[in-house]
Amino acid sequence: MKALLRPVGMMLTVGALMFTNGLGSWSDVSAAPAATVKPSEGPAKVPVDKYGFDSQGRMVAYFGSPVVDGTIDRAWSSAPAVIPKHGSSQAEASASFKALWDERALYILAEVKDKNLSVQSGTPYMQDSAELFMDENNDKTQEYGVDDFHFRVNYENAQSVDNGAAERIYTSAKKVDGGYVIEARIALRTKPENGKVLGLELQVNDAKGSERIGTLNVFDSTGTAWNDTSKFGNVLLAGKTKHAVSGLNPYDLMNLITSTLKLDFSLYTNANIVTDAITKVVADNMINDGTTTQEQLDNQYAAIKEAIGKLEMTEEAANEKYFKAVPDEYRQESDQPGTIESLTYRAPNLTNGMDDKKLNVYLPNGYDASDSNKKYNVLYLMHGGGENENLIFGGPGQSKELKRILDNMIANGDMEPMIVVTPTFYGGKNDTALFHEELIGNIVPLVETKYHTYAQSASLDDLRASRAHRAFGGFSMGSVTTWYTFIHGLDYFKYYMPLSGDSWVLGQAAGGSKPKETAEYLANVARNSGYEPKDYYVFSATGNLDIAYPNLKPQIDAMKQLTDAFIYSSDTNKGNFYFIVGDGGTHAWNWVNQYIYDILPDLFQ
Repeated sequence: MKALLRPVGMMLTVGALMFTNGLGSWSDVSAAPAATVKPSEGPAKVPVDKYGFDSQGRMVAYFGSPVVDGTIDRAWSSAPAVIPKHGSSQAEASASFKALWDERALYILAEVKDKNLSVQSGTPYMQDSAELFMDENNDKTQEYGVDDFHFRVNYENAQSVDNGAAERIYTSAKKVDGGYVIEARIALRTKPENGKVLGLELQVNDAKGSERIGTLNVFDSTGTAWNDTSKFGNVLLAGKTKHAVSGLNPYDLMNLITSTLKLDFSLYTNANIVTDAITKVVADNMINDGTTTQEQLDNQYAAIKEAIGKLEMTEEAANEKYFKAVPDEYRQESDQPGTIESLTYRAPNLTNGMDDKKLNVYLPNGYDASDSNKKYNVLYLMHGGGENENLIFGGPGQSKELKRILDNMIANGDMEPMIVVTPTFYGGKNDTALFHEELIGNIVPLVETKYHTYAQSASLDDLRASRAHRAFGGFSMGSVTTWYTFIHGLDYFKYYMPLSGDSWVLGQAAGGSKPKETAEYLANVARNSGYEPKDYYVFSATGNLDIAYPNLKPQIDAMKQLTDAFIYSSDTNKGNFYFIVGDGGTHAWNWVNQYIYDILPDLFQ
């Protein structure tokens, strides 16, 4: 199959390049007659200061549809440029930004002056790049919502998305004398109009070698906008006249073709239906005579989507566990919400003292403290480094994204109601290799004697007897802790969910430097435990742009070879181990929440 498809893939790649270059044939339409799409004389110009901001400190975007190809066309000429207000002292770059909008999207132009360009770092935000943050509803919530977006693109046009759907963005980047230019298009979910204000933050990352030496920010002086939409500034939409129309939108189609060409066609028995559909679209646009309509583009998009929907996997391909995004509706409040309680306890530290600590407990909708007959499985979920127990789904009275996902999954029958516990790592012994002591000695007994779980008591014998109803997982540092819990806690936990972090049992980042040895160590733990592979499950995940990927992926690959201990399959009836890779996934909770969503239905089967 691979040999047969390779020529097709090459042809499609060439065709796609011609298709992309063919955007020039649409540029006459998307730039259109000057009176229709460029910022026009219609509504009065909004006065701005010498830095490009209006009297309320907002950026101003005029109506217009530029061609997103990395070349600054005339549509940008009337857009006021803004200069970042805030920059770290070490930053050597300078920049200006412009914004335009049409009926479908917001456009951003970044012109960056930087003599030293670098993408050496494997961490996207430590490369020379521009970051765009958008709060479409402008509700200035601390937590990112469904309408919010955060992505970055470097000067080589490599994108990474921390929040939002990647298909909503289209970018083009070009190196120029003394720096680089980036054009970005963000598809809007709601109808834009004159006078509408969107939340916006724009940032330039200035790198030298493998390090980021500074940042430039248009609005945020705190450096925390990446985690707090209330730190965004605003952009005012203006300039649309009565008869103004948007240019064509070929970008959704181009994004779809690009993402489709990344598919491994050897995984499907009928890949030709997709390659044929793309070939037809490419051919149609290669002979485009300049009369392409939006309806034609939309029909071509629909044809490819329909073909993708008909793909059938080979039996071998079906063995993999694939990333599935959380539906937007699962990020909304459920009409059957659970509740969150906090518990306090004391844990021994390394100085022979005791530390006061706290954890949060998610109780599913319908949990009845008076009904001891109903028992619940328990998932213990650990945060990442520098975070705490309140970050994951919040504390009492809060409803962060993961809580809403849990509520909706339970309400829709995607999983059985369960209790979820978020302890804090900090305090106690502050060591990933030792946290299992506090977990088994303090946390599990506290939780499982207070709530209706399968543990008959807090005795170690009863905790061992109820291990099939207990899971542990974590993100980043919490993932490192999860691997240690597997090593030391197989008697007490049946399910493990290490997310974006390798095992450090043989040293920090040893999953990457010593993958075979690390995998063998983990396998020996299982072999010597007395348990069969069906008695423990490891469900791991990360993104291919995650800083953890280079260390976790080799470890996982090595574990796949040890089939007496780790049987790889997405079918939990056939195996006890799988690995999800989110395409474009970064080291961010937006991605982690989606991995949890994908894994939860496989727990406690």
